[in-house]
Amino acid sequence: MRRIALLATILVALAPLSGVFANAATLDGGESDLLAQVNSFRASRGLATLVISDSLTVAAKWMATDMAVNNYFQHTSLDGRSPTQRMADAGYPAFSTWAGEDLAAGYTSAALVLQGWINSPTHLAVLTNPAYRAIGIGRAYSSASQYGWYWDADFGGIADGGVAARVSFDQGFHSTWAGQSADPTLSPGQTATLVVALRNTGYRGWYLGSPGQQANLGTSAPLDATHPEFGVGNRLAAQSTSYVGPGQVGWFQFQIQAPSTPGTYRLDARGVIDGTMWLEDAGVYWTIAVR
Repeated sequence: MRRIALLATILVALAPLSGVFANAATLDGGESDLLAQVNSFRASRGLATLVISDSLTVAAKWMATDMAVNNYFQHTSLDGRSPTQRMADAGYPAFSTWAGEDLAAGYTSAALVLQGWINSPTHLAVLTNPAYRAIGIGRAYSSASQYGWYWDADFGGIADGGVAARVSFDQGFHSTWAGQSADPTLSPGQTATLVVALRNTGYRGWYLGSPGQQANLGTSAPLDATHPEFGVGNRLAAQSTSYVGPGQVGWFQFQIQAPSTPGTYRLDARGVIDGTMWLEDAGVYWTIAVR
């Protein structure tokens, strides 16, 4: 059983600042769950709902990933930056408003994270601070780390949205093409199994069954297109093994059914970490001949 740990810090700036806006952030399932639970808890205390901030989420995701990958747990990141500095570097006016950070490690669900924070006076003080209006949430996992799961919630006194953050956040997921099955020639209604291999060229692993960390094969050209002519939707397959580490090859296998009308068809595919990002477009496609 992994150990669990909590850290909290409250940061106060001296003067308010008019809002700086950022695009809506993308949260995975666990992060979205924590957002809902934090706001439900605050509502039970008569406190304002926190809106998701893209810039705060950039800061939170970066910190959670950095702790998981580099196996440490503290508010000051290994590059020497404080929470306030990381928020500011992500485009949030952290030095000019209220700001705070709650961290958790070793907890496997949002409900457990929130309960741990509620049970801690210092974390509870952050959760119930009436000055907060915005939040950013990030979580990351590394099987090689002490705690496994790492969570970060960054809080701010200004609700921002609209202008992109000043930094580019590398979420650590990347891939290249490593091979695929040949183009099939089929009779109308005949089925075929297609396979593609993608090499994990990022610094984060792909975990089957873990929201925001599972690698899938999605349709592309255009992205997320459904293909009823082949009997498939917009997700063709999930990774075939439980874990694909950096440098390893993940395999994706799925079945199609040939259209009833003879002709030449094309099916494009691309790797995706749902709830997080699309992987690089490796130009994966099959030309399907129906005779």
